[in-house]
Amino acid sequence: MSSLGPSTAASDPVGGIYSKIAAIALLSTMDAMVKELGAHYPTLQLMFFRTLIGMVPLLWLIRVAGGWTTLRTRQPLLQLGRVAVSFLSLFGFFYLFPLMPLAELYAISFAAPLFMTALGVPLLGERVGWRRWTAVAVGFAGVLIIVQPGSASFHPLSLAVLAVTFCYALSMICVRRLSRTDSDQATIMFYSIASVGFSGLLILANELAGQPMGVLWIWPNTIDWLWLVAVGLTGGLGQILVTRAWRLAPAAVLAPFDYVAIVFALAYGWLFWREVPTPWLWVGLPLIIGSGLYILHRERVRARERRKA
Repeated sequence: MSSLGPSTAASDPVGGIYSKIAAIALLSTMDAMVKELGAHYPTLQLMFFRTLIGMVPLLWLIRVAGGWTTLRTRQPLLQLGRVAVSFLSLFGFFYLFPLMPLAELYAISFAAPLFMTALGVPLLGERVGWRRWTAVAVGFAGVLIIVQPGSASFHPLSLAVLAVTFCYALSMICVRRLSRTDSDQATIMFYSIASVGFSGLLILANELAGQPMGVLWIWPNTIDWLWLVAVGLTGGLGQILVTRAWRLAPAAVLAPFDYVAIVFALAYGWLFWREVPTPWLWVGLPLIIGSGLYILHRERVRARERRKA
């Protein structure tokens, strides 16, 4: 569920679209595996495997991109801030996947572009006109329709999804700032190292303190070892494909394909857990997607105006 880094001049938009769709397929599959494994294994353990095994394809990306020299950073404090909010975001999503219908969680998380638009004003100094603020309001109306606060169908965890989505949007704002000076692979690697180290230390500290291992770690059986490795590989490969997509095509071309994820969420939710979306999801989802696409449209218009000026 992530988009990374800046896009260079478009050289192969069609290839970028294919890479983005393949990345969404991999990352949605990873989310489905986490949803199933999360019913049996601690969240921190799943995060440990996701980032540790995900570093394997990332090492290949670093080698192809030019080696370890590409990992230099000019904004270490911002990298640290990005690590913190990204860790909270991933932990939150991994924790919530087993507890909520997949399609509903995805639908609420589509509010990320709305948060990014609002956060871009104070954090990036961006100007947002009344049209985009209206789109943000419409999008949040769609979120409220799905969440149904105050009704009998209200799911308290929906608010947790919104909080986690806010953290994700904040991490993407950090990535946009970092993309001005640091490489994609540097941003990904710093997060991966920090996530593996922090989650591993917490698990180890839990063991040294004599606490029950089941709190933060459960020894997997043979089949589950394979599933845990698959979580890391699909996540790592999906991340690389997202990065490749951004390099091949501009954001304006790729952004609408983020919503393909809802197709995978609906399919996996029904096939494996017989999850049936609520009627309100079908009412609110078009508002969220429509507002996100309109914000994208206005950004393209503003970019053309800047070029003319």
